[in-house]
Amino acid sequence: MDTTKVAQDILTIAKRYGVEFCEVVATKTEISLKRIKQGQVDQPPAGEQWGIDLALVRKNRRKAVRFDNPFLGEELIGKMVAQMDLLPEQEIILPTDTFPSVSPRNELFNEKTTELDGEGRMITIKRVIQVLEKHGLFLSGKIAQARGRMTYENSLGVSQTMRFTLACAGLFAFDRYNPSVSAYASSGGISLDSLDTDRILRELVYKCDLARGKAKIDLFAQMREGEELKIDLIGEPYFFAPLFEWMGIFGFNGLFVEKGESFISGNIGNLITGSNVSIKDDPFDPRTQGMGIPFDFEGRPRKTLYLIEKGVARNAVYDNTLAKKYNHIPTGNALSPSFRSQGAVPFNLVIEGGNTSMEEMLANAIRPTLWVTKLHYPGMKHYQTATMTGVVSHGVFLIENGKVIGPVENVRFQESIPEAFKRIEAMSPSRLVFDPLNISFPGGVVVPAMKIKDFRFVGSTNHSV
Repeated sequence: MDTTKVAQDILTIAKRYGVEFCEVVATKTEISLKRIKQGQVDQPPAGEQWGIDLALVRKNRRKAVRFDNPFLGEELIGKMVAQMDLLPEQEIILPTDTFPSVSPRNELFNEKTTELDGEGRMITIKRVIQVLEKHGLFLSGKIAQARGRMTYENSLGVSQTMRFTLACAGLFAFDRYNPSVSAYASSGGISLDSLDTDRILRELVYKCDLARGKAKIDLFAQMREGEELKIDLIGEPYFFAPLFEWMGIFGFNGLFVEKGESFISGNIGNLITGSNVSIKDDPFDPRTQGMGIPFDFEGRPRKTLYLIEKGVARNAVYDNTLAKKYNHIPTGNALSPSFRSQGAVPFNLVIEGGNTSMEEMLANAIRPTLWVTKLHYPGMKHYQTATMTGVVSHGVFLIENGKVIGPVENVRFQESIPEAFKRIEAMSPSRLVFDPLNISFPGGVVVPAMKIKDFRFVGSTNHSV
């Protein structure tokens, strides 16, 4: 079945029921992945996934629904219309704009990847396993490929379609005799050729070797309950990518900005980070490696939008309803119909980096400095200050005088990210971080590694608060 045909069929059914407006997003993704557990391929699933997101407007009432069976359109629309008569009337801002169809972007699509050939994944896996085994390590994680097609259609005649391919690897290495020694690395893009396997292997082997044979340092061992630690931080792109994703959802979201719940609320035009920080939402930046989405979930063609420019807050993102309500211009960041009440978000964050390599940052770290790899379980503690928390893991080291002192117990941070970005001392060139959990749709964050002075930590795995 074709996503365009499914979307058009749903529009036809909705029109038959007399709705005033209908919009539908139909997505079909075929995924093939291999999970690796302790060096063995475990559960190599493959399958087809449908996602259909539909909204109807009738008599000043709106109802949205998500479902995964393209044959249920007639039944569900009938039920939706019956239920809508029971809903209270509300103010509804309907779109009036129509847009030309966006031309297909070849960089979103790799013909070879559409074959979803498992042999290519096994070649990569075998190579990684063989190298790790020589170093006494075993591999866990997953490697995946996907091909997909997404269509947006609405009653005004807006029709947009994109096809895409994806490939990613998120891999952990563990010491064969001491599983507390571990490292993480990932890579992704539109094809297996996008995977930087050499970099993954270098990172996994090097970090595990650094941790071997050494007791983990507990930075909070001699501290009293409630005491905090401020220490210089060198964070990998894996650490910063989820922080920026959360800032996109809660910070640059026009709904939160207008409600006064964002760190840029009332600060447009003001310096809010260091002047070396520039953040944009840009589906066309070549560093996205073809992961840019060319239109939003209202069918609006997307464009480059600066959110922070040289430390100054420039823009938030808005869908049609938010823009009309708060007197802004829609930015091409609408969520799918059933998530529309949650505001609008940037889809392709690009954070401009610098020219300092990770090796230079580590060599130049004279004061005690924490080198962290991966962020586990991030959370937003306070929206207005963008104060976030999370645990760093799978590669945490203490650096001093340019040398690795030893591995460190996992620690939890709690920090206002905009305030921390006023203390950035160095940045690496930016690169794409694509989380393999999101294999069903293009995405990722283009982000650098950073060195930040006096980052705030509040507890270790042994002394958490």
